[in-house]
Amino acid sequence: MENIKSKPLSITFRINEIKLLHFETTQRVNEIHSPLSTDCYEFRIDLKTESSELNKTFSNLLKITLFEKQSDDIKVELAKLQTLIVFEINNFNEIIKKQNNKIQVPNQLISLTAGISISTARGMLVLNLKDTNISNAVIPIIKPQLFVPKKKKK
Repeated sequence: MENIKSKPLSITFRINEIKLLHFETTQRVNEIHSPLSTDCYEFRIDLKTESSELNKTFSNLLKITLFEKQSDDIKVELAKLQTLIVFEINNFNEIIKKQNNKIQVPNQLISLTAGISISTARGMLVLNLKDTNISNAVIPIIKPQLFVPKKKKK
C-alpha cells in the first residue's frame, strides 16, 4: 500500500468494528509494589494498515508495548496490547485508489484513523491496567501524522 499526499478530502466513514486482540502484562508488573513515576514509562507503537475494496473498509492493527525505562539503556517490558479497528469508508472508491496494481491511501485517511485508533487503545490500556501499580501508564497524546509512511527515496 502506498500513501499519497493530496488536497483535503471529504472522507465519509464510520467505525465498523473494534477488537481487543491481545493484552498481557509481564511478571515485572507483579514485582512493582508502588506506582511508578509517569516519566518512567516508554511506549512503542506499531501501526499496520490494510484496505479491502470488496468490503469498502480500511483497518488499523495497532500493537503497543509498554516499557519501564530504568535508565537510558535499560528498558523492561511491562505490557502488550493489540487492537484492531475497522473503518467502513462510504466513499471508498473516491478515497482509496488503485494505480499500477498498487493501492494508494491518502495521508489524511492514515492520520485520521491512526488518531482514532490510538485514542481507542489508550482507553483499552487504562481499563486493562486499572487494578495494577502501573495504572498511571497512559499513552501520551501523539501527532497521528507520525504514522504516515515516509516516501521512499529513489
